[in-house]
Amino acid sequence: MSRGHWAGGVWVAMVTPWHRRRGILEEAIDALIERFVAAGVSGLFILGTTGEGTLLSPEERMAFAEAVVARSRGRLPVIVHAGHDIPRLAAELARHARDTGAVAVAVAPPTRYRLEGEELFSHYAYLADVVGDYPLLLYDIPSTTRNPLGGALLARLHDSHANVVGAKVSRSDWEGWRGYLAVAEGLAVFVGNDEMIYPLLLMGAAGLVSGLANLFPSLYVELYSASVRGDLPRAREIQRLVWRLCDVCHGASPLAYVKRGLEILGVPAGEPLPPLRDLSQDEIRELERNLREVQRAEAGIMAKGGENRSESFFSKPTTQRR
Repeated sequence: MSRGHWAGGVWVAMVTPWHRRRGILEEAIDALIERFVAAGVSGLFILGTTGEGTLLSPEERMAFAEAVVARSRGRLPVIVHAGHDIPRLAAELARHARDTGAVAVAVAPPTRYRLEGEELFSHYAYLADVVGDYPLLLYDIPSTTRNPLGGALLARLHDSHANVVGAKVSRSDWEGWRGYLAVAEGLAVFVGNDEMIYPLLLMGAAGLVSGLANLFPSLYVELYSASVRGDLPRAREIQRLVWRLCDVCHGASPLAYVKRGLEILGVPAGEPLPPLRDLSQDEIRELERNLREVQRAEAGIMAKGGENRSESFFSKPTTQRR
């Protein structure tokens, strides 16, 4: 079966704004969406690792998906992560994402047991059947699931289920990436590792999904744009600044760095969900110093000019290749 061609883009792995007494902060959802629309991102990826989806109940996940899709409708498409250790709950979450109006669902594998290739294939084939012709992405993040997926599995699933259209790949090993790049033509293979965005875009990845893009969405849009239009010196400069941002937000509680970073930048984001810890006051002060440094560097890069708009993955019609 031929694989459809998909455009790429920048998808923000959006935080889930939450407060221990108030729960989901719906007013903060609006502020975040406005920020991302202004930056020109392609869409939102919600309830994944940065979105702390596995720390919410299925009912809370569904309510958040409904809120985000409703508030972003007509402005930004939404991909919902629906992975769950219990297959029937993953299926329920996937169906809900489809019925809510998300443009696609992404599914990480179960985490409790080590799964063999046939078990992984059967799991995703079941979910692809459940959602019908609705687009489904694999979510390959072996650092947390202990179950790596791979390009061969993606290609096999697409050949048997045309609605399996790609993968969000949060891996740092080149061996794993070689497998995805070998089958990337016509599939939506998204970079989920901020350290490797520039080289992987040049080698055939369709786009990127980033949690740190919550903090500097325009920077990530320009990294994507510079890479795909062939402005390689500019893309390399931005990738180096992204490396610096990765260092700034790499600590004992990386999701807290993103949420507190947003608060420092004037965007409400709430607190990390338990059992994840918040940052200490000393950590917050250090984070603010470092983020201001990145902010100044970003301003210098953006002042040089460039096309500040990325192309939406789901905005173009499918064409076929043979």
